[in-house]
Amino acid sequence: MQYQTPDQVPSSEEIYNKMIRATFGEYDEYTTQSEESFTDEGYSTKISNYSDSKDNLLVQNIVNTLTAQLQAFLPGAFRITPLPKQCLSYANLYSWSPGRSYFSLFEIQQPKSVWILHLSRSAGEGLASLSHIKNSRTYRNIYKDLPEADSVTYLETAQMLRRIFKSLLELWPVSYKLKVARCRHILQLGFLQEISQNEEYVVLPFYLDNKICNGEINFVFPQRYLKKIIGN
Repeated sequence: MQYQTPDQVPSSEEIYNKMIRATFGEYDEYTTQSEESFTDEGYSTKISNYSDSKDNLLVQNIVNTLTAQLQAFLPGAFRITPLPKQCLSYANLYSWSPGRSYFSLFEIQQPKSVWILHLSRSAGEGLASLSHIKNSRTYRNIYKDLPEADSVTYLETAQMLRRIFKSLLELWPVSYKLKVARCRHILQLGFLQEISQNEEYVVLPFYLDNKICNGEINFVFPQRYLKKIIGN
């Protein structure tokens, strides 16, 4: 959709309200859960794909945060490696990852925006299987024979994903007051096809390498928040 006159151009608040409605519909409010404190000593990873030192620091802190949260679930050694980042408009995120995988969408308050934590199918189902094994003591991967991505995995991973996302938000200064209003777990970003706006989003991809669970984890958020944290 293109706007022909200045009077037809919506305000940023109208755009975000439309984004929130299209993304979440009517859902109960989400309240963040308390989380354990983990040490990240010994889990740092050398970063070579980012040229700006402040950008490097953010990516390194994300690696440490993911590592600290996942070490309670992943058996044996593992590595989280940053991959080259992308910058896409909100509307074009659908073309970035059109397949059926695992998306957790978080509505952030004041000002409203949509942030995304995305897991490839192998990563999402691997974590779900490990969580199931830990909780049930049934030592088998109950998800490996699924014909395609299935939302049943969120029964095992939803709380874990919320804890991870809450920890990632804590990388931003408290003064930004990044609070989650609600969360939605979905398998495909098809709703984005109906939204027309030019907000730029940063896609920060990471590869999780473990003998049992591996795949991509992507952290996606508005570019303006990247500029805030790295001081540009």
